[in-house]
Amino acid sequence: MHVWVRVVIVLALFLTLGGLFVHAEVTEEKWSPYPDAADLSAEYDSYVGQRVMVFGTVTAISEDRIEIKAESDGTTVPLGVTGASTAAEPGGVVQVYGTLEPEQTIAAERVEVINSSRWVEFYKYGASAVGALGFLLLFFRHWRIDRDTWTLEARDG
Repeated sequence: MHVWVRVVIVLALFLTLGGLFVHAEVTEEKWSPYPDAADLSAEYDSYVGQRVMVFGTVTAISEDRIEIKAESDGTTVPLGVTGASTAAEPGGVVQVYGTLEPEQTIAAERVEVINSSRWVEFYKYGASAVGALGFLLLFFRHWRIDRDTWTLEARDG
């Protein structure tokens, strides 16, 4: 296969992938029935009594309440979460599902810890980087690029 044919195929795949990104961004509103932080900031009272699902960073924890900051589209909304205990620490990220109540409060039915602390995210990225580096080392140990034909070939031995 000629090099220009491969370039056209790769470009077509990248354009298709880009189109899928654009489609996902444009249709995002249809896929989530819950208001986000920007919606809550603009019209909080109209959502009181409805079920919501928000992601937020834990700012404080007390015995009967968790304080979070939900963020969406650059808008931050402070919310109190009642009726749930969590293993998250301040700086951790949680997903809260419950009923929105007056005075910036959610009566939680379920709270899931996404990142228990701010250091968990560094661990996830670090583990992914080590895994990717290991894969690349093993891959290029057994394969090489033939620069004349721009194909992959198995190494000898």
